[in-house]
Order: sequence, then C-alpha cells, then structure tokens
Amino acid sequence: MCTQRKKKIARPTGARESVEKTRIEIVDHWNARWPEVLKLIDRLGHRGALRIDEDGWLSARQSVIVAFVDDKPAAHLCFHIDPVGAGEVEAQLDAVGFSSAEASRLLGEALSVAAAGHARKLNCVRFNGLARAGGRS
Repeated sequence: MCTQRKKKIARPTGARESVEKTRIEIVDHWNARWPEVLKLIDRLGHRGALRIDEDGWLSARQSVIVAFVDDKPAAHLCFHIDPVGAGEVEAQLDAVGFSSAEASRLLGEALSVAAAGHARKLNCVRFNGLARAGGRS
C-alpha cells in the first residue's frame, strides 16, 4: 500500500501532552519510516507476522497501520486480506503491538478504528480477530 493516511487522535482526559502529537498512518516498504517501524515490530517479536518477500517487499495483500507519538513509532496493527468467494474479501488480524502499557491504553481503540476503516475501503466483508486488538469485528 503506497498511500499514507494521517489521523489526529483526540487526547483522552488526563493523557500526556504527547498524545496531541499522535498520528496514525498506513506504512509499507516504500515509506521512509519503514526501518523505524520494523525496529518496533522486531522489538515486539512480530516480524514473523509480516509477509515480506526475499527482496524486502511487503505483500500487497497486507496492511501495516502504525501509530506515531512524537514522531516515533509507538504501536502497530497488521492484517492481510484474502478472497473468500463470490468476489468477497475478508481481513485477518496478523499482529498488534504497543511500545508500552500506556501506548496500549491510549492508542488501542484508535488503531483498531483506523484498521477497520481501511479494511472497509478494501471492501472487506469481515475483519477476523479485530476484537482481540480492542476493536470491533
């Protein structure tokens, strides 16, 4: 996915000021921030969930949604899509991770909402596993 979508996150009551500097983007191997995102994914032990070929390219069927706080990757959610027949596709959660418990608390719902919205734009009829990430399937 070469497009980037930026969303500002409303600051929850009592949240740190840095949450005001939060954005959510779709990131892939073409994005200049990809190496930083991979470092976070590696640190969280989720590299195996990525569908990256031998040339380092992310599969066109996989989306990686990243929350940046103060311009640093703080959370990620990745999913892939598969055809399920009769022209329908469904999304399947591959991994979700947060740099800290605070990031999980502050970013979990927004990351899930962004992923669900992206899946809808891809015409997915279902999003399997999103409830585990704190969103709705």
